Amino acid sequence: MSPHNQQLIEEVFRKARITETLADSSIYKYRDSAKHFFSTVGDINIEKLALKNFDDFILKMKDKGTTSKRICDIISAMKRIISDLQIRGLVSRNLDLNLIDKPKMKHKQMEYLTEEEIKQLSGVIINDKEDKKMNKTRMLALFYLMLQTGARIGEALSINISVIDRRNMEIKIIGKGDKPRALFLRKGTLHWIDKYLTERKDKNDFLFAAQGGNSRWAQTDVGRCFRRYVKLSGINKRIVLHTLRHTCATQLALKGVPFNKIQRILGHSRLDTTVKYYIGTIEDKQIKEDIIMKDEYFNFIP
Repeated sequence: MSPHNQQLIEEVFRKARITETLADSSIYKYRDSAKHFFSTVGDINIEKLALKNFDDFILKMKDKGTTSKRICDIISAMKRIISDLQIRGLVSRNLDLNLIDKPKMKHKQMEYLTEEEIKQLSGVIINDKEDKKMNKTRMLALFYLMLQTGARIGEALSINISVIDRRNMEIKIIGKGDKPRALFLRKGTLHWIDKYLTERKDKNDFLFAAQGGNSRWAQTDVGRCFRRYVKLSGINKRIVLHTLRHTCATQLALKGVPFNKIQRILGHSRLDTTVKYYIGTIEDKQIKEDIIMKDEYFNFIP
């Protein structure tokens, strides 16, 4: 990326940190997206970008076999960066961001953990003999926080200890799309958070700290640690950290929690987003249990 583009983009991130409109994890992702974009289309000055450059980017990424979701994420990041620069008058408004195309993403069935699998995975973490006690407690605190609140991994890792409201049992965060929302806590989740904090020796404010306590726990390190536990659990599903968010929403829906309340927990702006992602999973399970599993429904077959 050219020094000119880098300077403009870093100015966006500097302002976002001042105004706290972007979490550190979001800034990391946006910075990475900008690098990928310009490494693909070339070092074009950001103020001279045209719709053709975005079309070229999509085609080149598709030729590399990149997923539509990854392409859409990078384009969304670039639109956010350019929009900020346009608003602040640092680049012209010649580029109409609303006309930038994105590939259509296929809706995939959401994977989630059953109650038995949740116990299986948490048991593997609790009984791990190889990892240090504090590392296990840290993972359990994160595991239960994400599972119970539906937090995204970036949201969870951006939490500071000082924003935990123990009186109201909630944590105020800046969620996806820079929208403020609250994570609502239960006593069991707070128990593991407190247990982890009592084992910490440092005085830093970030909730989930790397070993030594001098920086936040990096998402790449969390992912590597989580994948190890998934492998040890023997659960035959493609489970990633985001699966915990899906598990939270799906299990609540299976228990009969209304979708408008699940929407609030997940921080979705629109109810149809919640329904789109989770109604299929719920219907499939209910059909299997209420119809497929009942022999009397199939008496018409000789």
